[in-house]
Amino acid sequence: MDSELIQILEMLAALVMAVIAYWQNRQKKQAELAQTEAEAGMHLAQAQQWEAEEEKADVVSFFDPQDDRVTDPPENIPSRSWKMNEDTKRWVTVGHSAEEQASLLKQIAEAEDLKKMHYFISVPTAFYEIEYGLVKGGGKGG
Repeated sequence: MDSELIQILEMLAALVMAVIAYWQNRQKKQAELAQTEAEAGMHLAQAQQWEAEEEKADVVSFFDPQDDRVTDPPENIPSRSWKMNEDTKRWVTVGHSAEEQASLLKQIAEAEDLKKMHYFISVPTAFYEIEYGLVKGGGKGG
């Protein structure tokens, strides 16, 4: 009976060792998976950072008058940075005839559709220089 008890204890010890080995193997695989996911996340974050830096460089280049590398507004530039607001449109058109107002508004809309940052609009009695949706200069005459 002693040999049977020893065999049972040995089998029990082997079972415990197998469970421990299985648990350790499972922990190792989970750690490897977590490390792989962390590395993938790190690579994704680096790629996103590089992309953001490139977009930033494009925006800076677009607004820098000395740099003509980017001439069309990048997608991430909000239109409010180059479109004329309603108050400025009202200011530009005040004092003009209805025909001239319509012509000025049409010229503004066409320039904004083309995403122009700098343009001139004119009617027979006045002209305006527009830059980034703001009146930069102009003049009125008889």
